[in-house]
Amino acid sequence: MRHLADVEIAVVYNPRSRSRAVARMWGLNRVFQLAYGMPPLYVLELLEAFFHMSCQGRARVLAHELAHVPSTASGALRPHNKAFWRDYRRYAGMMTCDDFPSLKLISPRGI
Repeated sequence: MRHLADVEIAVVYNPRSRSRAVARMWGLNRVFQLAYGMPPLYVLELLEAFFHMSCQGRARVLAHELAHVPSTASGALRPHNKAFWRDYRRYAGMMTCDDFPSLKLISPRGI
């Protein structure tokens, strides 16, 4: 998880999305990084369904989205490959509601 400490991840709430997803991770493409002189950036988009989940469900969703960030933290997104599932299992095992009490309190108004 060390690579996640070196990259900026913004969290946004999108109440108007019609997607069936709970959350999505977006990465800033390398071409935009070069064109605008920006570092690798990621955006974690939380959708309405996220706030109707249990705290442990929220922790699993966050682990899933963070597993999409590759170890290079280059702005790219990792597909559901072997490395993704390895990291997802690791993150999901580390993220519990007791360790992150804010997951119990989070609401759309709090973002």
